[in-house]
Amino acid sequence: MKRRNRLWKKSGAAALILVLAGSLLAGCGSDKANQAGSGADSGSGSANQPLKIKMTLNFDGKEVPQKDNEVERAMEQYTNTELDLTHISSNDFCTKLPVMIASGELPQVLASCGAPNQSYLITAAKNGAFWDITDLIKDYKNLASMPQLVYDNVSIEGRVYGIPRFRPVSRYTSVYRQDWLDHLGMQPPQTLDDLYQMLKAFTEQDPDKNGKNDTVGVTIMISNNNISFDLSSAFGAPNNWSETDGKFVKAEETPEYLEYLKFMKKLYDEGLMNKDFASIDVGQNEGNLENGKAGVINATTNNVLGFQTRVEKVNPAAKLDFVSALEGPQGRRVAADRGSNGILMFPKSSVKSEAELKQLLAFFDKLADKEMADLLEWGIAGKHYEIKDGKAVRLNQELYDNEVSFPYNKPLVTVPLTAIKTPGDLDPISEKVLQVEKENEQFAVKDPTMSLVSDTWAERGAELTQILIDAKVKFIMGKLDENGWKQQLEKFKQAGGDKVAEEYAAALAKSK
Repeated sequence: MKRRNRLWKKSGAAALILVLAGSLLAGCGSDKANQAGSGADSGSGSANQPLKIKMTLNFDGKEVPQKDNEVERAMEQYTNTELDLTHISSNDFCTKLPVMIASGELPQVLASCGAPNQSYLITAAKNGAFWDITDLIKDYKNLASMPQLVYDNVSIEGRVYGIPRFRPVSRYTSVYRQDWLDHLGMQPPQTLDDLYQMLKAFTEQDPDKNGKNDTVGVTIMISNNNISFDLSSAFGAPNNWSETDGKFVKAEETPEYLEYLKFMKKLYDEGLMNKDFASIDVGQNEGNLENGKAGVINATTNNVLGFQTRVEKVNPAAKLDFVSALEGPQGRRVAADRGSNGILMFPKSSVKSEAELKQLLAFFDKLADKEMADLLEWGIAGKHYEIKDGKAVRLNQELYDNEVSFPYNKPLVTVPLTAIKTPGDLDPISEKVLQVEKENEQFAVKDPTMSLVSDTWAERGAELTQILIDAKVKFIMGKLDENGWKQQLEKFKQAGGDKVAEEYAAALAKSK
């Protein structure tokens, strides 16, 4: 497998995106080449030859495994495929993706950068750049088993242009050093004030007992054009937008969101968070937790166990726990997700026929068979896990993360595998993860715009988002007061925010 690591330069990106429609759609109309498969059971190449599949995926791990490793061989053998995977660090993926799409030089399978709500993706999908798989999903048993809500939440004007990579609907959490909390004689946080008191103690009371003033409460970064430590829902703010009687209001415009920003400014002013939050990357952010500099980090439930393993490697006595849906002014609340981490799309410039598309869909359907569920969730027997009393037991979490989870499970799994895989003898963190993910369903605050499209947002979403994130950073750092914040909100509205709200209202009315 070729491990391509192309370096895409930002210069010229805007010009490339302007020619998106012309360059990307050049191959969309061809129905001639590659009629190798047919129907939902065309999962292998013609004449029993392996189906060659090229994919470009985001990657959150530290090092991409070499070609011909045991996991990839097992996957290829079961699905009768020959895989050519290009992994791009998630730090760079979102920047490179629009340039790749504009170039028109795409693989057969392409991951999106998070939810498919970026302007360039919406434009590309509406212009016919990717296959519409809406009417084909029902023909694939495993893909069809995914909750309809998950498909609805990634749809564009009611159509689905890729397979969602399933994630629990509400999985946002704050991971903290339980051993530090024990050292300080404190109880796990239940409320926003409890959280503040914990961050203050982690900063000021020498929680690691090394006699030095060298810790900070929480480590934070800018992630996906937002503050990573986003507790706004707990303060009562909407999740992205609110909708009342058909009228839409951006979360940042609400008084509750301002209270959240004041909380963040308090953390900054009192030194309870890292001062370089606006400039660090994900490796530095996670390193602050792993190296014992910070006691709290934002995360999703599926990452908690990995953090525990990495922290233990530095300090074997370190113990992590996590909390979600904190009690705030309006009760326990946590932002809901789409139920997926982006989608896997099929560019028409590379996938020339519906027959070829069906082969690719069959491949992903097979990844949810029990054999593949065990491979992707547990790894290779005897190396990553063993069976005891009929249950799978993890042998080495870090080895599994590096060789299975980051390169294959996270970027490729589309269907929830918990009920399909061999049951496991779970550690306490994994048990709690399942409990919290289920419990959070009743506290989840949904985003009412998930399945709606605004043309203005599609065209100017990046610009409008930048206005808001710049204002948030400046407010937290004390470079913008409340009046300045309100002025930036007005700038957002006049630059297109009001029009976006109107278009969402029209889209909602049309959908009813």
